Amino acid sequence: MSAVKKAQELRALIRMISDASEVVISDWEYAERVSLGRQTSGTASSRPSSASLYDARRIISGACGMCVDLVEEPESRLSAVGFSFFLSRALHVAVRARVADVLARGDRQGGVSVGLISKEVGIDEQKLSRILRALCTVHIFTEVKDGYFANSSTSQPLVGNEFLRCWILLHSAEVYTASDKLVPFLFDPVKTHSTSPTISAWQDAIGSNLTLWEYLEQSVKQSNGTVKPRADLEIYALGMIGGGHAFASTISTDYPWNCLGTGTLVDVGGGVGGTSLDLAKQFPHLHFVVEDREPTIEQAKVVWSQEYPEAIGNGRVRLLTHDFFTEQPIRGARVYFLRHILHDWPDDECVAILSQLRKAMCPESIVLIADKVVHTTAGSSRLKSAPWPLPPNYGSAHQSTNVHDLVMMAVHNGMERTPEMFSTLATRAGLTLTRIWECQSSNALVEMRLPGVRGAMAAL
Repeated sequence: MSAVKKAQELRALIRMISDASEVVISDWEYAERVSLGRQTSGTASSRPSSASLYDARRIISGACGMCVDLVEEPESRLSAVGFSFFLSRALHVAVRARVADVLARGDRQGGVSVGLISKEVGIDEQKLSRILRALCTVHIFTEVKDGYFANSSTSQPLVGNEFLRCWILLHSAEVYTASDKLVPFLFDPVKTHSTSPTISAWQDAIGSNLTLWEYLEQSVKQSNGTVKPRADLEIYALGMIGGGHAFASTISTDYPWNCLGTGTLVDVGGGVGGTSLDLAKQFPHLHFVVEDREPTIEQAKVVWSQEYPEAIGNGRVRLLTHDFFTEQPIRGARVYFLRHILHDWPDDECVAILSQLRKAMCPESIVLIADKVVHTTAGSSRLKSAPWPLPPNYGSAHQSTNVHDLVMMAVHNGMERTPEMFSTLATRAGLTLTRIWECQSSNALVEMRLPGVRGAMAAL
């Protein structure tokens, strides 16, 4: 790229960051005025819309990433990406050790000494200080003075938040187990072409043909001689709630749930029902059926009894053991909802899952898929494109989706899909993709219906 072209792009990106920053700053100022109880008049008191704020944030993220790529030497840039593996590993260590909770109990202004943290979490003091300093450099935790650490605004949400903690640990377990074998798997002349959910880097890592869920549900002998499911099963169940809070929180506002009236939403493969739990609290007229494998449904009973027992008691929410590869027992539901299900499976298995739902659907039924939708740097006519000079998918603001796609490849031989790939799945299953609802998060809602059926919501 010529110097003139690079200068044009860099100047455009800086202007873009400046303009988008004013939107974010306006939101901060509004929130502060509200928290202080101050009333002002005129436009200064208005708050940016959630859509404009979301766009501003991803413009800043994408533009900053593109600026880094423009100004850094290529060798330095490649090295940084190559070493990023260890940065995420440092976070896993801190989360497993509950460092944020230790810091929350200490002096926020003066910080907590690494020696004290070391004694509480059982990690060597010198090694722990290096872990924490690596995270401080990317603004996770703060070193307030030499050897004294405190929570930052980024680490603060971890305090006492078992759902978020398990969400991060979930990826610590499955991703790093499988990623170690991904490179040899991809270069294997036979396995590289596998589309089987039981022939992936995950199976090579554990030395078995078990899927992740079969592995988690295995009974393991405990130190006291009893036999119980793996401890990671609970981490996975709680982590999926944490993931919903982290990435799917806008689902409740980005889709017209009120238009469903008193209909029934079947949460297919819904885990312990984290998303249904949130929706049930916000939309009291909707009914829910949470379906999953028996060990998970047993955990769901505990979660719902603690979080929303009256919904179970009055029958508005049902917990049902079901395998989504078999006949769907709930016929004619208003919505068949699949959050983070299809990305776990190769295409043939996805078609099998959707085909079972199609057989149960009535003309008013819809299939609603909450997954990350891959927006490539080449763009898609079905998705909103970023302004120039950003790539259509907002560049690094979209990287979590691409990274998660690689996670699905390594662990399940699954994938995150483009709009066009979802459309192909729908057609193969005898359905039609009618709309993609872009959410103000890394998730989107993909709507499918029976062929020839176009409901009122599809036209919104």
